[in-house]
Amino acid sequence: MKPELERKIADKVKSGRYASADDVVEDALQVLDQVEEAERLWKEDISSKIEEGWAQAERGETVAADIALARLRDRISRWRGERV
Repeated sequence: MKPELERKIADKVKSGRYASADDVVEDALQVLDQVEEAERLWKEDISSKIEEGWAQAERGETVAADIALARLRDRISRWRGERV
């Protein structure tokens, strides 16, 4: 293991939050599993939306570019207003 990783793990144990290096690694792996699961679900969602969009396009259910652009600008404007 790289010395900097060993130091980080030791620092976590010294902080009192973890009882051992194994606990640090276990917690880190649980977080990694959660991130990977969230990424998998996000990819599934994006794939589903792409498939839905293609199906709509094949059925002729499209929006003119100028209307889509106006909707996008409106959405961005509302988003900016919410962030202020």
